[in-house]
Amino acid sequence: MNNKVYLLMPFVAAEEAHVSPVQEAIDGEHIPLGIYYVASYLREHGYEVKVTDALALRLTEAQVAQEIEEFSPSFVGISATTVLFPRAASIAGMIKRRFPHVTTILGGRHITSNVEHAMSFPAFDFGVVGEGEITARELLDALSAQEPLSGVQGIVYRDAEGGLVHTAPRAFVEDLDTLPFPAFDLIPDIDVYKPPLFLHKAKPLLSMITSRGCPSKCTFCAVSMGKAYRKRSARNIFDEIKLLVRRYGVREIDFLDDNFLLDKERVYELFNLLRADGISLHWSCMARISSVDYEFLQFLRDNGCWTIAFGIESGDRKILKTIRKGLSLRRTAEVLGWCREIGIMTRGFFIIGHPLETVETIDRTIQYALDIPLDIIMTAINTPFPGTQQYDEAERYGTLDKSDLTQFSQSNPVFIPYGLTKEILLDKQREMYVKFYFRPKTMLRLTKIYFGGGWAVRGERLKVFAMTVLLRVRAAFVGVPEQSRGI
Repeated sequence: MNNKVYLLMPFVAAEEAHVSPVQEAIDGEHIPLGIYYVASYLREHGYEVKVTDALALRLTEAQVAQEIEEFSPSFVGISATTVLFPRAASIAGMIKRRFPHVTTILGGRHITSNVEHAMSFPAFDFGVVGEGEITARELLDALSAQEPLSGVQGIVYRDAEGGLVHTAPRAFVEDLDTLPFPAFDLIPDIDVYKPPLFLHKAKPLLSMITSRGCPSKCTFCAVSMGKAYRKRSARNIFDEIKLLVRRYGVREIDFLDDNFLLDKERVYELFNLLRADGISLHWSCMARISSVDYEFLQFLRDNGCWTIAFGIESGDRKILKTIRKGLSLRRTAEVLGWCREIGIMTRGFFIIGHPLETVETIDRTIQYALDIPLDIIMTAINTPFPGTQQYDEAERYGTLDKSDLTQFSQSNPVFIPYGLTKEILLDKQREMYVKFYFRPKTMLRLTKIYFGGGWAVRGERLKVFAMTVLLRVRAAFVGVPEQSRGI
């Protein structure tokens, strides 16, 4: 047994995950920061680590096998969401056939939310539940020293009779500043990660996570990092940004926190530190409507924020109450108006197909999106993921097809509320895109936002912009039978 650890994010083709290649191109590709956090922590504690993001590199199982053979690790850790899990299980099976001496460890969202299902696949020797850094290191230490595993919190494994053993849950990391930055130096080519098509100001663009946990109570959200909000300090975030800017030439940051703006004082301190150090860059984030006010938005704009994504989810008050969103439609319209006045582009996340959803409630959502001053919309099909309240209560409100986890992509209806059909949900998704984007005022508004510079620059950007809008609408049609399109 050596100290080599091979960490893998498995690849699944867009069509295999029931996501159109067009939508995949629009969405771009983010660095899987979680696995790079684990890599940096393990490396800090004496392990030799190799990370392969097969999802970004489009590596086949055969290519992954070749890398494992060349690196010759004792441990392979695989991270998987629900939609990636079937591929992760397939790769683990391949590893056991070709490299039976290798210990396989599963981590990520799927096992955290659905331990029994994940560990029903015997190709996984161990599972890491919850945050992976400390748990993975303690598990590897115990295995390397052949010490008892019962004292390692947050793992699951099989006893001699094949029954599952769950150790005590591990508490979440309270002081996130104690974790090293993600192992960016293990990324062979940062340019592999493409920002969402046309949703960036500058390149290179990299992502960051500055907090964990979400205190909100939305019934559709699987919060693998817990409900307790934990944050990195402004100084710690500043140090990472300085590293990214000066070592990797990063010119834009996409903050992936569920609500980057939750702690205003931390945001003020961070950008004051950056300004004092002469660092200026573009950035975007996700936030809740309740986290901002007019003065705060002005500060964000003046310090590089050019777009904010807000989770709106529905335009129907009954649905918002059902999903426990805690959002005021009136306040949302007011905040979006402030953003438009100040010059921050807004993106609205919507979901259709919630419990108790009807054609009428979806129509109210479509009309609300048309009425408020939004610049861009993203409309997903409601997918009750394992670990959510909606998953546990799905059969109370409709039918949930659990037979194929690759369908859990928010693009294909696996949950059908009573009174609706798969065809209705897909038709309404397309209707929302068409009605929103094919309005003259929307086209003119986005043209003003995006097109600066000389005529040659504007002409080239116009081509990309037009293609983006058309592809976003077309993405809703790809792979759908002709007779169900309905527009």
